[in-house]
Parts: sequence; structure tokens; C-alpha cells
Amino acid sequence: MPRGFTLLELLITISVLSILLATAAPSFSSTSQSVQMQSLATELFGFLSQSKSEAVMRNKKLYVHLSMAKNVPAEKGAWSLSLTDSASGTGNTILYMSGEAYSKLSITHGYAGDNISFDGVRGRPKSGGVEIYPTSNPSLKLKFNLSNPPGRIKVCSLSGAKLYGYPKC
Repeated sequence: MPRGFTLLELLITISVLSILLATAAPSFSSTSQSVQMQSLATELFGFLSQSKSEAVMRNKKLYVHLSMAKNVPAEKGAWSLSLTDSASGTGNTILYMSGEAYSKLSITHGYAGDNISFDGVRGRPKSGGVEIYPTSNPSLKLKFNLSNPPGRIKVCSLSGAKLYGYPKC
């Protein structure tokens, strides 16, 4: 009695596995995109919250400088944020965040002067918003609303439904 598999059995098994993998690949892509969006949302929220805390701790007005222009999307990770102690951006850098790890996501903002100021007494940010979204699907946006007063940083979905665990705006 011979042992092992025939060439035909191996070819059939490989064909079935190839078909299963081909149908599952798009699912992996969307899962990866969701994980990247959640990761960026968490990191950006943390960056803004820490900027607010730093301003209060130092009792000094601090500025988050955005490397992209107002209302111009930055794609392929070609953006950065830096927290400094000067409005011009030439002061001491306190925090820095790079977009390199988020090459499939885009970010845009609506701040004139390309910076967000944080009050030194209460840490209240300059009012405005920052939006992030997958470059391949701009309808899946998350918005960071910074309001003054009361000084909150709120994350919500602009897609009209709960998205990535965040409620709709």
C-alpha cells in the first residue's frame, strides 16, 4: 500500500487554498486600513491632549505647528506635527509626531497660520478642526473638534454613522 499524496491531490489542495486566499485578501486590506485609522486617531488624540497638558504644566502658551497648508490634504505620510513654545515654530520643540507610519491615510486641517495654540492657564486650544481619512476612501472621515470654550478635544465620525469606534458628529 503506497503512502503519500499524488500530484493531482496536491494540485487540487493548492487550487482550493489559492481561491480561499484570493477571496480573503480584500478583507485583510480593509482590516489593515481600520487598524491604521484607529491607531492614528489614538495617537493624534494623545498628541493633542499632551500638548494641552504641557501648556498648563509650563504655564505658557504653546503651539502645535502643522506641516501642511490649510484645507490641503497631506497624503502618503508626508506630514508632521510639532509642539513648540513659539508661534513662528523656531522655538524649542517639545513634542513631535510624524506621519510616516500612516502612508495610506490623509490628513487636513482648517487652521489659519498652520498652527494650533494652547492657552497656558487652562490649556484651551484655538477652535478648529483636523480631519483624517483613508486616502482610498475619503468618505470615511474622522474629525477632531477643538473648541474654546470649554477647551475640549472631541473625535467624531463625519460619515453619518459610528466609525472606528467613534460616534457620529
